[in-house]
Amino acid sequence: MEKEINDFYEIIQKEITNYFLVPKGKNEYLSHERINILIQDIVTSLNCNGYYIHTKPINNEKKRIINDNAILSCPPKLFSFILFPQKLNKDLLNLCKKCTLLFSEIFDNIVCDLPFLLRVLENVKGNDEFSKKIIDICERVYLSKENGRDINNEIRCIIGRSDYMKHDGNMGNDSEIKQIEYNTISVAFGNLSSIVFEAHKNMIKEIYKEYFPCMNEQSKEEIFEILDKKFDNNFLEGIVTCIEKAHNIYIENASKFENGKNKVITISILYDDINNFDRYKTKDELSKLGISQRYFTIKQLENLFEKKKIFLNYTDETLNESINRLMNNANKCNERKIRPGKLMINLNDDNVNSDIGNIIEQYKKNIFEVSVIYFRALYAPSHYNEIMWELREMMEFSDAVKIPSLPYQLVGLKKIQMLLLDDEILRKYISIDLNKNKKSEEQILNDMKMIKKTFALQIDPSLNKHSDIISYAIKNEDKFILKPQREGGQNNLYGNDVKEKLMLYYKPEEKNKLSFYVLMEKLFPSPFPAIHCKIKEANKNDEQKNYEQKNGSNYCDKEDTQFIEFSLEQSISEFGFFHNIIFFKDKNILNEQKGYLVRTKNVNENEGGAICGISSLDSVFLV
Repeated sequence: MEKEINDFYEIIQKEITNYFLVPKGKNEYLSHERINILIQDIVTSLNCNGYYIHTKPINNEKKRIINDNAILSCPPKLFSFILFPQKLNKDLLNLCKKCTLLFSEIFDNIVCDLPFLLRVLENVKGNDEFSKKIIDICERVYLSKENGRDINNEIRCIIGRSDYMKHDGNMGNDSEIKQIEYNTISVAFGNLSSIVFEAHKNMIKEIYKEYFPCMNEQSKEEIFEILDKKFDNNFLEGIVTCIEKAHNIYIENASKFENGKNKVITISILYDDINNFDRYKTKDELSKLGISQRYFTIKQLENLFEKKKIFLNYTDETLNESINRLMNNANKCNERKIRPGKLMINLNDDNVNSDIGNIIEQYKKNIFEVSVIYFRALYAPSHYNEIMWELREMMEFSDAVKIPSLPYQLVGLKKIQMLLLDDEILRKYISIDLNKNKKSEEQILNDMKMIKKTFALQIDPSLNKHSDIISYAIKNEDKFILKPQREGGQNNLYGNDVKEKLMLYYKPEEKNKLSFYVLMEKLFPSPFPAIHCKIKEANKNDEQKNYEQKNGSNYCDKEDTQFIEFSLEQSISEFGFFHNIIFFKDKNILNEQKGYLVRTKNVNENEGGAICGISSLDSVFLV
C-alpha cells in the first residue's frame, strides 16, 4: 500500500503545481475549484493555530507599558510557508537522525575536556573580541581553583539543532546529505514548524480520502496510519520534556528551598518579541506541568541587574543576608568576589526597597529562585554591552541549569565542527559513550564511518597545509563558503566576497585573521518546484484598489491589509533536526531527537534565514 500512496503523491503534487501553470480542466483528479478551497483551508488552519510572527519588535521598554490600564501590542502577521510538502527519502532522514544523536556524546566529551576546547580556540580568541570574552568567562568560572565550578559535575543541557542539506555528489541524484552546522544555542521555529507539518498532513489526508483510487472503508485506517507517520513532528513534546527534566534535576539536587518550591521558576531570555507565537506554545505546555516560565528581554534583564534585582544567594548566606548584602554593596562581577550560588530574581516594586526591614517576609514573596535559564538570545555581539557581560558571567557562576552553558555555546562554533574532520580528534571524542564508558573498537569504527558520511569539506583557511585548497577556492569562489564564528544567520561570505577575503592568505601580516573563518565546500542539491506563500503588506492605493475595481466591491474596511502572494519557484531546502540533551555528572539523562525544521528557499539565494523572509517553512512527505 505504501508504494501506491507514494505514487499518488507524485500525481497530486503535479496537479497542485498545474494550478499555477496551466488552464483549468487539465488535471485528472483535482479541479482548480477544489485546489482553491484547499488553499483557503490551509490558510485558515494556519491562522487558527497561531502561525504568526509579530510585524516589528518593541525595542523601547518604556513604550511597552502605556499606563496602568494598557500595554502596547504590535500586530501579528501570518508567517511565510510552502503550500505543498516535499518528499524526502526515509534512509536519508534516518541517517541524519542517527548522526544527530551521536553529537551528544561527541560534544559532551569535548565540553568535559575544557582545556582542550579552549586551547583549540586560541587563534579565534586572538582575532575576535566576542569569542575572547566568552572564553575568558569560561576560564574564570570553570578553571578557577578558588570559587569556581566543575563542568564535569554540572547539569549540562542543550536544546540544539543539526542542519543538513542534500547534495548531488558524483551521482547526480541527491544521493548524499551533508551537515551544514550544529546550533547549540537559540534554535527557533520548532513550534511553528509543527503547525506547518500538521496543516500539510491534514490537507494530504483530505485529498487522499476524496481522490486516492485505493481508498475504501477497509483500507482507510491503514492509509491514514501510513500518512500520519510521514508527517511526525513532535518538537513540542521534546522541548517540554527537556526543560521539565532539567528543572526537576535542579530541584532534586538543590539545597533546602528557603522560599518554597513554588517560588522556583525557569526563565527564557529573548532579544525581541517578534517570534513570541513560537515561544509561548512551550511556555503554555510547561504551565500545564506546574512549571512557571518567565520571559525577559535583554533590556528588561539589564534594568533588573542595574537595580540589584538579579543576584546570587550564596550557600553560606540566608536569603535575608543576601538581600542585606545587596542593599549595602555593589552587584558586579568585576569585583571578582563572585562565587557559585543560587540565581534569584527580585520582582518587587522599586519603591518597596526603602522599607525592606519592616516587611522582609512580605518582600521575599516576590523573590524567585531560577532553576533553568533558556537562552534565546546572547549569541551575538550586538546583544551585549558591558552590563550584559557582567550579568552573563553571574549567570554562568550560578547553580541554575544553563541551556546552553558557555562551554556548550563554544562547542557549537564552526571551528569545532571543522576539527571533527580530523580522524584523530573525532576518534578521541566519539570513543566514549553517553555514560563515559569506553566503546568497543568495532563500535568506534562503525560510528565514525556513519557520521563521516554527512561531513562536507571544511578547513582552517589560515594554515599553510591548505595552500592548494585556498588557491583552488580563489579560482572557484562559487564552490565555497566562508563561515565566521557567529550564530544567527546572514553572516557567511559567498562568491566574490570569498575570493577577496581569501586573498589575506598571501599577506603574512594579515593571514592569521583568516583563523576566524572556516572555509567550507558549497553544497549543491537538485532544485525542485515549490509554491512559496509570502505575506505582503498592501494599502488601498495599490492591490486593494485594483482588486476592488476588478470585483466591484469594497472587501475590506481597513486601510491596510495583508495579502498572501503565491510564487512557484525552483527551490532548495535545509533540514533541521532538533536535539535535546541532558547530562548530570557522568550520566546521560536525555538524548532525544524530536522535531524537524524544513526551510525552503529560492535556488538562487545564498542565506537561508526565515525571520528575514528569505526562506519559508515547509514539511516533508517521507518516501
